[in-house]
Amino acid sequence: MPKFPYGKVPFWILLIAISTGIFNLVATLSKRGEKPDLVFVSFARSHMEAYEEATEEFQKEHGVKVQLQLVSARTVKSRLQNAFLTNANVPDVVEILADTMGTFTKGPIEDVGFVDLTDRLHAEGLYDRFVESRYSRLSRLGRIFALPHDVHPLMLCYRSDLVEELGIDVNTLQTWDDFVEMGRRITNDLDGDGNPDRYALDLPANGDMLTPLLLQRREPLFTKNGQLKIDNDTVVDTIIWYIHQSRGKDRIAFSAGWGQTLAKTVTDGLVLFYFCPDWRTKYFETDTPHLSGKMKLMPLPAWEIGGSRVSTWGGTGLAITKACKNQELAWKFAKVLYLKAEDLGKRFKASYIIPPVKDAW
Repeated sequence: MPKFPYGKVPFWILLIAISTGIFNLVATLSKRGEKPDLVFVSFARSHMEAYEEATEEFQKEHGVKVQLQLVSARTVKSRLQNAFLTNANVPDVVEILADTMGTFTKGPIEDVGFVDLTDRLHAEGLYDRFVESRYSRLSRLGRIFALPHDVHPLMLCYRSDLVEELGIDVNTLQTWDDFVEMGRRITNDLDGDGNPDRYALDLPANGDMLTPLLLQRREPLFTKNGQLKIDNDTVVDTIIWYIHQSRGKDRIAFSAGWGQTLAKTVTDGLVLFYFCPDWRTKYFETDTPHLSGKMKLMPLPAWEIGGSRVSTWGGTGLAITKACKNQELAWKFAKVLYLKAEDLGKRFKASYIIPPVKDAW
């Protein structure tokens, strides 16, 4: 075994920290001291609440106990891969953000800590039931390591009352050039304090919207082999566009954040247009009910006349870990959560998230 480069003491501190953290992922035993047959981890409270009924039915049907664990997405990303590397305890089934799959699929394909689901999907005739494009971010080298949870179509949501007051006709916003021209016209300092009091677009400061914009241009940031395409002309052009709209004297965008910060921004009219996938419509409905009837949707402006006006933002996948002692039971559980049409319909009504299972539509 190669030596840890920073010495023995830091090595043992790191190992203890990783082990302690992973215990949070696989939370121990139930109150009765009964060891579960499966441990399922998700980062989304809304997902967990939606799975409770299906989990109860699954337990009764199979005579098993499934323990549901809510863990932050950051914890899953930062600690799960370390657990794979150190052979620490891990969940049997886990939901991860699609954007983080690359963290777990680095290195030789045979060393990935998740079960390869590709052959199972084809053998059971399940592959074609899902929207095929949703596999891409949960795969590497053509091998699928997680079931897709969602579609997340992306549009622009806007404060229709304020947009109409300003005389903006959204039907004229056919391209992003049209949108930027409008944005520079209406992004203004209204009270003379030197800071704009109205912006055209909510554009995350951390670059979160870069991937959806590149997907709209049919030019993902990474190749199928996981290589970064930072020198690609379209990628460079999109990054420069992003910077110009969110920085400098001609900026038209403001980073509205999340939660109550976002709700206040929408309420105050600080920003007029917001990127809005299916899941965000539920947040607006819940957090800004006083704006009922004042929010509308429009397609994304195209990058060129006649170009694509659709994209997607976000995504979740369900994976089974290789450490799972009963992978067949875990596979059955995964199919119950992700393929039962009646349950998918109920979840859509509760969350507005469109499932990727075509026959459930």
